[in-house]
Amino acid sequence: MKSERFNIRMTAQEKAAIMNRAKRAGRTTSEFMIDTALNRRIIVIDSLPEMVRELKALGRNLNRLTILCNMGKVQAVKLDEFEETLANVHSQLRKLTEVL
Repeated sequence: MKSERFNIRMTAQEKAAIMNRAKRAGRTTSEFMIDTALNRRIIVIDSLPEMVRELKALGRNLNRLTILCNMGKVQAVKLDEFEETLANVHSQLRKLTEVL
């Protein structure tokens, strides 16, 4: 349990900048300031939510196709676009992990 307080003075602009950076990092202002002061790495990947949405959409489409195939309503599916999109997301994720 956290029980200690630490008060500092800053300008309104500094406070706004810190609060914006904390929000962008998905952290509370306190968490952000503690992590920063203790030299903990804070990594923000702006494109990650977009890639996650794209992967979820691909997964939903693949599930629909699988259901239709199992029902016998679809015999053959052309997956060129699916494979291309999946390869693109995989490439982007690989680039991110190389940076980290």
